[in-house]
Amino acid sequence: MAILLNALTLLALTTTFFVAPANATSLISSSPVGGSVLSLAPTAVTITANTDLTDGANEVTVLDPVGVRVDDGSLQMTGATLTVGVKPLTATGVYTVNYTMMAVGEESLTGSFTFLFNAPAVIAEPTPSLSTPSEQSSDSASVNRTSDLLVIALLIFAIFILILMVKYAKQTFKGSPTPRVKTIKKPGRSRKISK
Repeated sequence: MAILLNALTLLALTTTFFVAPANATSLISSSPVGGSVLSLAPTAVTITANTDLTDGANEVTVLDPVGVRVDDGSLQMTGATLTVGVKPLTATGVYTVNYTMMAVGEESLTGSFTFLFNAPAVIAEPTPSLSTPSEQSSDSASVNRTSDLLVIALLIFAIFILILMVKYAKQTFKGSPTPRVKTIKKPGRSRKISK
């Protein structure tokens, strides 16, 4: 009987030991998902626990790759879900979400997860030059003058080639005799011989 009593006590202690952690607060989902790679910046981070949370004992912060806080601090709780707004993200890198959740009658759960944000490439706008307008106009005038001179040189070269081709054509056709046109005689009318 003592052995049976000891076995029941051991079973009760073991059951209590294994059941108690199952009732503890735990994170069951998040948005964005931990370890995800995003190309669109999230406007909020949402985490959901396995049980309803107590009001006022929860916290969610979002840190950028250099450790600067990028959440707007507007934590909202709905049952087992916590949501915090996120400022517009501009830097590419790993963002860290730190959270503390607490349910009624349970210890608080503190943890963190990360996600990678790939900021879209930004096309840089041209920066205004520090040179004065007169320097800019002299630069453009110099470029225009150079292109004008190049076009004139090409035209002169083309005229020179044309003159050489005309002289060559004259020499080629001057040495050849002019072809004579042969006249073809038409046969005359034949007379019919009558018998």
